[in-house]
Amino acid sequence: MMNNQAMAEPNTSTTEAAGEAQELVIVYAPKVPPQLEHWLRKRAMRLQVSETRGVDVSEIRAAGAKYVVVDLDVHSGDQGPIDFVRALRAQVPDVRIVVTTARGDDDFLRALSEVGASGIVIKQPYVADLVFAIQAVGEGRSFVSGAATERERAAVQITAREREVLELMANGHSNQAIGERLSISVKTVEAHRARLFKKLGASNVADAVLLAIRTGLVMP
Repeated sequence: MMNNQAMAEPNTSTTEAAGEAQELVIVYAPKVPPQLEHWLRKRAMRLQVSETRGVDVSEIRAAGAKYVVVDLDVHSGDQGPIDFVRALRAQVPDVRIVVTTARGDDDFLRALSEVGASGIVIKQPYVADLVFAIQAVGEGRSFVSGAATERERAAVQITAREREVLELMANGHSNQAIGERLSISVKTVEAHRARLFKKLGASNVADAVLLAIRTGLVMP
């Protein structure tokens, strides 16, 4: 159930970065994927993970959060997820709401969108879609897990060698390590990476891996 008053000394952890004021993302969920923390940090966005027993509207307002991510399976309480999102939207109308849920039926997802959820993430696949949801709502677009997966998958065709390079990239291997593993030169690895970036529409390794997970080219 949502709490309108802040609970005493909520236990929170925050990812900080130096510089000017950064956009804040508050997450109300038992666990935050490290990939999300990495993605936010690279974009100089702050992450605050709240471990209070409910979604704290006072905390959201006081912190000046631009985004709030809520695990509906944990935090919707007796209200039910639809009424919960409707109430949260009414109380923080300027905050972009991203929700995660294990449910994926169309009527439920449509209802969440209608009552104010800008981003909706079905928990499988979780990590890539959560990143894309925050990115989409930050650009003023809506996002629903899986809505474009088939189209995206059909649009991305890669060779067997590119898949090998992509999988090794996803596991954190350097160009040199990939070359040694596949018995190819670093220059050839760089050429494969460039083609993968172009096909996936990515500008760096992190985004390429997330897009590859999203389209089912590699497993998270």
